[in-house]
Amino acid sequence: MVPARAPRTHNPARRKKLVDRRMEDLRRIFLTGLDHQIGLAHDPDYTYPSHEYVEENGETVKRMTYRHPEPWWFEEDGDLFLRLNFGERRMLIPGKNPVIRIGKRSNLLPTLEVLHILVDDRQMDDVIEKMVVVSR
Repeated sequence: MVPARAPRTHNPARRKKLVDRRMEDLRRIFLTGLDHQIGLAHDPDYTYPSHEYVEENGETVKRMTYRHPEPWWFEEDGDLFLRLNFGERRMLIPGKNPVIRIGKRSNLLPTLEVLHILVDDRQMDDVIEKMVVVSR
């Protein structure tokens, strides 16, 4: 019988470093989604390059495609709302996607730009953490 390996000792500095690295990745993904939404707010025909894997002649190959992002905003009772999504996830989980009341369409682009600044300055990390599963 082989003895079990001893568990790692609790190291708060290492834990903080791992969490910070994970938040940096999550922040980057969220900023990319905001970039696409800003592009879509400027131009309704906005597309961004992506890739997909397809089967050709029995082999799997990587092919460049252009995607049209789904808008994060919607109108309800004459008011415009912005639902924050994580990346291009289309799945909505109740309580996980915060909604911001924008009001008029003219407020959409300035709101997206302010959100981009806040996320870039790490002021939205708590919101991002609640939107995705981050193990503690």
